[in-house]
Amino acid sequence: MEETKDLTEKQPLKQHIKNIKRILGAVKSLDKTYFATASIVHFINAAVPYIGLLLSAYILDALVEGKGFKEIFTIAAAATVGIFILNCIASTIWNRLEVRVYKMFQLYTCITEQKMLNMDYSKLDDPKIRELKERIRRDNNWGAGLFSVIWQGNGIIHGALKLILAFVVGAPVIYHMIISKNPVIYILLFAIIVLVVISKKGNVYYQKKLYDFMYKEYDSDEERIEVANVAWDYAFGESYNYKNGKDIRIYGAWEILNHWTKEQAASKKAISNINNASRNAVKSYVIGNVGTGILEVGAYAIVGMLALTGVFTIGNVIRMAGCLINILNEAQWLVQRILFFDMEAKRNASTLEFLEISDEMYKGKLPVEKRSDNMYQIEFKNVSFKYPGTESYALKNFSLTLKIGEKLAIVGMNGSGKTTMIKLLCRLYDPDEGEILLNGVDIRKFRQDEYSRLFSVVFQDYQLFSFMLAENVAVSESFDSDRVVSCLKQAGFDERLKGLKDGIESYLYKDFEDNGIEISGGEAQKIAIARAVYKDAPFILMDEPTAALDPISEYEIYSGFDRMVGDKTAIYISHRLSSCRFCEKIAVFHEGELIQTGTHDELLQDKSGKYFEMWNAQAKYYVTAEEG
Repeated sequence: MEETKDLTEKQPLKQHIKNIKRILGAVKSLDKTYFATASIVHFINAAVPYIGLLLSAYILDALVEGKGFKEIFTIAAAATVGIFILNCIASTIWNRLEVRVYKMFQLYTCITEQKMLNMDYSKLDDPKIRELKERIRRDNNWGAGLFSVIWQGNGIIHGALKLILAFVVGAPVIYHMIISKNPVIYILLFAIIVLVVISKKGNVYYQKKLYDFMYKEYDSDEERIEVANVAWDYAFGESYNYKNGKDIRIYGAWEILNHWTKEQAASKKAISNINNASRNAVKSYVIGNVGTGILEVGAYAIVGMLALTGVFTIGNVIRMAGCLINILNEAQWLVQRILFFDMEAKRNASTLEFLEISDEMYKGKLPVEKRSDNMYQIEFKNVSFKYPGTESYALKNFSLTLKIGEKLAIVGMNGSGKTTMIKLLCRLYDPDEGEILLNGVDIRKFRQDEYSRLFSVVFQDYQLFSFMLAENVAVSESFDSDRVVSCLKQAGFDERLKGLKDGIESYLYKDFEDNGIEISGGEAQKIAIARAVYKDAPFILMDEPTAALDPISEYEIYSGFDRMVGDKTAIYISHRLSSCRFCEKIAVFHEGELIQTGTHDELLQDKSGKYFEMWNAQAKYYVTAEEG
């Protein structure tokens, strides 16, 4: 992955060209013919004003020459009808293009989200990826992403076509300026060009300063404040989140959010920067209008001088002055659009870098043997692992064999390596040292998608979706209704299920459905457990999924789950040691290492061991609670 760069950082011409080529390639991959079709609309829109300009010139000359009303009216009517038809065609095509733009934007967003879902899980923890994601957020925070690219691209096409037409229609005035050999005209034209260039450079300079201000973040002594008023965004973002809305209302949190937002907005540094931005905006606007005024006055002066020599008729004076103004106007417009398009390309470079990130984990080629008897054995051999960007081992020299059909409980303090072991087993990460074997074969050699099917996992940070209850259990739009109900009952969700009007077709939460149901933390965990049962994989992994339940409920679910698992291999992680007593073997983790293994009774016999210490610490609280 390339080193991330700030938008305000100067880049060589080669990088500018690369950015533009990449974003144009991205647009083409989403819609191959968009800009080609848009060119038809822009050509019509560019041509219509010139038809009107030529018509005005013709009418003036015709009146001077004394032509009849019928002839003038016929030509004017024909031109008006032609303009109407062209405008209808352009509008129809443009309306269709608007739909295509929206579709492109949605596809672009989906591709980005899909990349996030499909990329190596290990990269989500990579500091470089987090930095790039933050850069993408900032790049899109004050722009419109792909929309901006398309807008500026359309501006370039429109400006280029108008410039070409201005040259074609205004060719006579250019020709006569060249052959006039009038030094005054040459001096006047040179002066106009110089003044317009200075004006345009000033206009672009102050606009760039304004955009740099809008984009760039600055450091304060206490915190990093984003100029685009992140405080306001945060306050409103939290307020509009209905899950957070309860706490905001109960505790009156809006007062502190409002106060914090006002403090940020009213800070001397914020006010100073906003004043500077306003001044830059005014300067850019004034200088740009000065340039436009110079263009118009100069163009009429040049054409007027040529008209005095008898070169042009009255009508052609209007026509040629308009063309000359358009030539100079469109030239500066085109330069401006190209500069802005380059800026939009740089903004989108971060997203394209993200999409171009290649996976590093080997996906494997060996198929996983399908066994109806679930005879799969896992062995960890001297496995060590560090999370990306960290120096300490999350798991060190870990060796363990999971016997077929074994029920293993893993216990230990927070940060002892329990969840890390599960992630390595599921191959969300690869070990830094050692290997993990499935039936004697390194799991990295198996096809990753097939290997993942071996596991049903309930992580402690499991995710439920705002879809139907049945879809959450099956993790699919298609599902076996009877099986879904059975799994929910086995997970202890049957009582709540009986009270649901729409049963398993009830939607969770209210993100998509107004009548979506709210569920408690304990109920959510039961749904997550039902999902694991529904998958019916050879390995069942439970990573503290019952933390929101009371000890008795947890023990009942674990005991019932043990019956559901049957002859499958199961791993249970829990802080409550009493819930793991039914397991054939208990593994004790401490500071990333496996320090004890055995049954509950065997481990209690070692009074100097960590398990004995943890058991007695928890038992003390249960006894105190019972006595109270």
